[in-house]
Parts: sequence; C-alpha cells; structure tokens
Amino acid sequence: MFNLFSVLLFMAAAGLFLLRMRHEKPSLAPYLILCHVSIVGAWLGNNGGGPAAVGLLIAGSFLALHLASQPYEDDAEETRRS
Repeated sequence: MFNLFSVLLFMAAAGLFLLRMRHEKPSLAPYLILCHVSIVGAWLGNNGGGPAAVGLLIAGSFLALHLASQPYEDDAEETRRS
C-alpha cells in the first residue's frame, strides 16, 4: 500500500512540474523534495516504519497541494506590463 501512495505522490510531483514548465521556469527544489519523500516513504513503509511513512507521505501530500495551488508567476508579470 505504501508503494501505491509513493508512486501516486511521485506522479503528482512530475505532473505538476511538467505543467509548471509549460508556463514558467519553476524552482526544482520543491519537486525534488517530493520525489525524495515518496522514495523514503516507500522504503519506510516496506521496512517496518509504517507510522513514520504515513506521516511523511501526508506531509508530502500537503506540499504537493501547496505547489498546485500557487498562482503562475508569468500572469503577474503580464498584468504589470499592461
């Protein structure tokens, strides 16, 4: 079950990054953090660290939600130019 959640979190991070790349140049750091969280969460879940894996994956999910809810920076620059 941890592997499924980790793969879903990784797919969300990759999808968000690719979507942001189409509209702006996002910082790579938060997306790398999400990828590492999914890897470590899967490892912890498979090696007996269930509660820690759940907490880590939940925190990663909140980070993914935060990244998804941020407005595009290019929209703000275009509004200033007009």
